[in-house]
Formats: sequence, structure tokens, C-alpha cells
Amino acid sequence: MKILNFIKLLPLFILLSACTGKYSPMNSKYVTLDSYIDQNNLSPINGFDLTVCSGYNCNFITNIKFTDRDRREIINLFPSGLRTAKQERDMISKAIGKMEQITGLIVGTNVDKGGVLENEYIGDITRQDCVDESSTTTNYLKYLVDLELIYYHYIEIPQSRGALIDGRWPHFTAVVRDKKTSEQFAIDSWYLDNGEPPVIMPLKDWVFDWTKSSEIKSKFMAINNL
Repeated sequence: MKILNFIKLLPLFILLSACTGKYSPMNSKYVTLDSYIDQNNLSPINGFDLTVCSGYNCNFITNIKFTDRDRREIINLFPSGLRTAKQERDMISKAIGKMEQITGLIVGTNVDKGGVLENEYIGDITRQDCVDESSTTTNYLKYLVDLELIYYHYIEIPQSRGALIDGRWPHFTAVVRDKKTSEQFAIDSWYLDNGEPPVIMPLKDWVFDWTKSSEIKSKFMAINNL
């Protein structure tokens, strides 16, 4: 009887976990990135550049308009000249950190700490769970594409790992794909504080060897004295 009760309640547990909700495992329900954006109402309104999700599970969607100065600061993170795909990913990481700093002051998410998952923050516009982070980071990536700053990567639909029954909490990340090799990379902004460059790692490692995410976070914090 206890096992049957657990099975009946499992969908509820999944729904209530902060990094779950309206997304299917590995986001198989979305055929294209555009359908993901449209179905989740993530497109900015006329005249705005992008939207930022917050409040856990995109309870709040804030439209953002960058100033000319903001745009110049972002563009300057992508120096002209030859680059490799790896160098471009490093540029992307720095740019996302910069965009988080800018939008954080507008939305209030500048106070959001990395790796925090607390039910008390549900409905708090200044806090972001992994659903908020993956959606927003995807919008940042689309904006960089619109500015023609990304050459070597496609922007993919955010992906997930974990389903409780496999012993892991559901977790989401933004994703890019190397145009030449087709290798996919997780761009996970949830692990570090607002405004810090996100963790970037091969998606297959992020999905199947998630302990590497923490290792990369620790190395990043040590290098940057955080």
C-alpha cells in the first residue's frame, strides 16, 4: 500500500520540486527552439530586447531593454579576429555574466545566490531557480545571435536531467551546439551567484556525470577567489 501511495503522489512531488513543472524530460515536447519560446511566452514585447524569468518556474517574466552603453559592453566581450569554438564559449560565458549583472539591477535578481533551492523563494521576483536560469540564459544566447556575435554555435532547446525515480532532482540548463562537431554544451547559470559567468561543460557529462558540475564550479571559484 505504501508503494502504491508513493506512485500516486510521485507526479505531485515532481510538480512541487522547484526545478520542475511545465517541461517534459529532456524537453521532448518542443520541436524547435521557437516553439519553446512561443509556448512559454518568453518573447519580448515590441521594442524590448529579451525577457528574464524569475520567481521560480518563470512565475515572473520581465521585459528588458538594453541601453547603448549596455550593448557596447556586451559587444566588447567578443573581440574581432579569429577565434576557436572553445574561445567563443568562453566569450559567451563572460557575456552572460555581464547580462546578468545588467538585468539583475533591473529585476532585482542581483541578490540571487548560486545553488540555492528554497521553497520560501517561490513567488519572489528577485530569486531564480534552474527553470528561470535556463530560460533566461537561452534568451541571452538568442540576443547574442541577433547581434551576430556567435559564429560557431547553434542555440538549442534547454535540456533536463533527473526525474526523482533515478535518484536525482530534476534540473535544467541552457544548451549550445558546436556547428562543426555537433557536440552539445550545457550553459548552467544556476550554480553561481547572479552576475558570475555560468558553468559550461559537455552536455553528456552534465546529464550522466553531474558531479563534474560541482567540480567545475569549485575550480572556477578558486581561480577567481570567490
